[in-house]
Amino acid sequence: MVFRSVIYSYPVRVAFKKDVDIPMLGVSHKAGTEVEVPLYLALKLEEMDAVEIDDRNMIQPKDVASLKYVEQRENYPVKLPDGFYPRVRLTIHILNKRGDAKAVRMMLQDVRELVMERVRKMAVLLATRPDVINDQSFLDRLTPEEKALLLSMHTSISSFTLSVT
Repeated sequence: MVFRSVIYSYPVRVAFKKDVDIPMLGVSHKAGTEVEVPLYLALKLEEMDAVEIDDRNMIQPKDVASLKYVEQRENYPVKLPDGFYPRVRLTIHILNKRGDAKAVRMMLQDVRELVMERVRKMAVLLATRPDVINDQSFLDRLTPEEKALLLSMHTSISSFTLSVT
């Protein structure tokens, strides 16, 4: 899915704990080196105990709860922080690694509710105002993942509408 590729290509800062040389992936770093790598690679390298992921890009669970609260009160989707979904994925990974199951559960619930509200808004807007797909002020409020979803929804809704009318 295109959504996954957008999330997992997000750059994450890592510090190498040992020398790593994986020519197939273009990865060759000495222990102590700090670089940015795609999220999928950071997670894989950490699984191999080769890197430590910088946790400064985490999204705090309370921030997700606040965003959800604001989202529920607005008519249009609110602007999310840059890299929101990849940073959520990173945060859940780090919280799981730390064994903070309660924070993971709360965050997953808040993210699900936030996503459902945002998708609902996009679907209603596309169904009632198909031209919203060209509204730059609307598009600026969406993440790259949501823009990909919006395009997919627009295609499906337009196709359906044309087939029944």
